[in-house]
Amino acid sequence: MKRSIFIGDIHGCYDEMMKMLDVVHYTPGDDSIYFTGDLINKGPDSIKVVQELLANPFQYVMGNHEAWLLNFVKIPENEWTEKQKRSAEILGDPFWLASIVKNWPLWIDTPQALLVHAGIEPGKAKIEDMDPNVLLSVRTWDGKGEDLNNPEDPAWFECVTWPKTVIFGHWAAKGLVDNVPGFIGLDSGCVYGKYLSAYCLEERKFYSVPAARPYSP
Repeated sequence: MKRSIFIGDIHGCYDEMMKMLDVVHYTPGDDSIYFTGDLINKGPDSIKVVQELLANPFQYVMGNHEAWLLNFVKIPENEWTEKQKRSAEILGDPFWLASIVKNWPLWIDTPQALLVHAGIEPGKAKIEDMDPNVLLSVRTWDGKGEDLNNPEDPAWFECVTWPKTVIFGHWAAKGLVDNVPGFIGLDSGCVYGKYLSAYCLEERKFYSVPAARPYSP
């Protein structure tokens, strides 16, 4: 059986990513692997993660951390703050990483599911017409798209309908979203010491790998 397997936010957690590929019994040629974005930053091995992506026929969307990186590398190094210097150290080689992630798509529309990093924009019928910032960053919806992370507002997926399953990451504080028909959220906070999640569409099955340790506060 050919399978479509979606894996949540990696954030540089290379060991857990490789463990997940073992846990799902990834079979090249039979299985299609998709990642929800935010493959880099915060965790220890962003470069190894991206090298693994380049060595395999995996597919992935851009996350807000990849988008942040593309803006970060535009800042002259002599103007970096101490926090930005620490970020560059965590990333390993931000300029090389940026040269790779700059071409990543904002979404992937598969026959069975729509993959996007954060979510889709309520009130719009075509993803091509949606605000890229919403696709990268939305958690909650205020009716306007001005405040995308307000706990007093409803979750974005309570405000939209879509003709196929929408699979997303980004919202580690929300954790695994597995009980909302038509929506699957896979950011379960691996980089914070929780666990990495994956979902197979054909099996209708979730997979889980515990984090080895917390990598980021």
